[in-house]
Amino acid sequence: MKNQSAATGHLGNLTQDQWDALGEIWSFLLHLWYSEPSSPSRANPMRPHASSDHAAPTPLEATGGDNAPHDASSSPTSPSSPGGHNHSQHASGGNDMRPASPPPTSPTHTGQPSHRASITSLSTPNSPSNNPYLPGGTTATAAALKRSASNLKSWQPSKKFTFKYSPSEYHTAFWAFTQCEHPDTTVLRFLRARKWNVEKAMEMLVLALEWRITMGVDEIIKESEEALEAKYPGFLEQLKTGKVIFRGHDRQGRPLCLLNPGLHFPNAQSEQAVQKLSIYVVETARLLLRPPTEMISVIFDMSSFSTSNMDWPTAKFFIHAAEACYPELLGVCVMHKAPWIFGALWKIISPMLDPVIRAKIQFTSSNKDLVEFVAPDQLMSTKAFGGDDTVPYQYKDPVPGENRLMEEDSAGKERAIAKRKELELTFERLTEIWQGQKQLSSCAAVTQERNEVGLKLGDAWWAMEPYTRARTVYHRLGAIHPGPAA
Repeated sequence: MKNQSAATGHLGNLTQDQWDALGEIWSFLLHLWYSEPSSPSRANPMRPHASSDHAAPTPLEATGGDNAPHDASSSPTSPSSPGGHNHSQHASGGNDMRPASPPPTSPTHTGQPSHRASITSLSTPNSPSNNPYLPGGTTATAAALKRSASNLKSWQPSKKFTFKYSPSEYHTAFWAFTQCEHPDTTVLRFLRARKWNVEKAMEMLVLALEWRITMGVDEIIKESEEALEAKYPGFLEQLKTGKVIFRGHDRQGRPLCLLNPGLHFPNAQSEQAVQKLSIYVVETARLLLRPPTEMISVIFDMSSFSTSNMDWPTAKFFIHAAEACYPELLGVCVMHKAPWIFGALWKIISPMLDPVIRAKIQFTSSNKDLVEFVAPDQLMSTKAFGGDDTVPYQYKDPVPGENRLMEEDSAGKERAIAKRKELELTFERLTEIWQGQKQLSSCAAVTQERNEVGLKLGDAWWAMEPYTRARTVYHRLGAIHPGPAA
């Protein structure tokens, strides 16, 4: 049964082949995170090649090591158990990679199967857990994942590809990337962007994670707006001018980002400040999404644009981020009231765009044209848009103590992070069981349980968010409503 509200190729509406591709990416990810490096390509070329005594830690080693007691015979994926899998079969791409069971039903909060214990109880990272999928605690389960990861199908990147970071860094970056999304939703973005070519989707995902690490994305969103201004002068002024505004939704219910290039002057701030603002804007936009909506739409107000506003480095940065690092996030991009001079620039920009992105760009010359994409009550009543929303944009200054939970409540922060980490590991464990039990009748129950954990991860992220992410102007304006539903 499929979720009819989900678009084809999205979670809840996958064909068998698409479901297989999703599972294969997850096998690749678990192998990348938990298996031992087997070739120089796994080493970090940005650091001296480590000896075997000082290798970069896996996610397991980063949380306490492999020495916790664990009964390997009780693992559903141990070689002697029914869920065990043969390494040679996976490495050769054998038929065991195709599940016999159908894709799971649509993701809904249906509660957990009555025959399983609750997985929502919190255990400390290294203590025994009531969670049936984390026997002996999270460290012992991570040890089991490390032992079994080598049995999963591994990704074989092209010879020119070199890993830049350690397994634990990729692991941390991935889970930070998912934020409040179901983890499968994040992975499916890359599969759709690469037309379900698993190898290409995996490479795209790894490169996106490397970009996030290199650009310091997770550090940016932890900083307050004042701190970002101190580091990157000109950052705050870009927010105050209204150069970028989130307001309203398009006719498909996607949040709207309004950009006014006429307010952008390249020499008014550093290139780095513009890049950090771009990341801040996209990461803020992602907080506005609620299932089943997975995309945002953008309107460029080009009515006051001139050649003095053109910023080629920023354009190239934005194009790369949209295409390679945030796939399937853009709904439609409307270039509204572009002057004739932009036509010449468009001839240069257009070939730089991926065909999928280029197909999403629409041009409107009048407000009448614009309402085909956005209803009047969702448009600001400016001359450029002519909508019914009369509330002007005004930057709201930070409120003293708005980041108090981040700065003072260390106990609450530790609890929230620990609960999220436990759910992440539970999801990984269930994924490993799913990949090992594809031929078993119990696979459907495992995938249903796994889906429910994926939904709980979003709730846990929102509980953790006030402790790990600084408040933005859109928190203060009331546009961001923490929780699974707006």
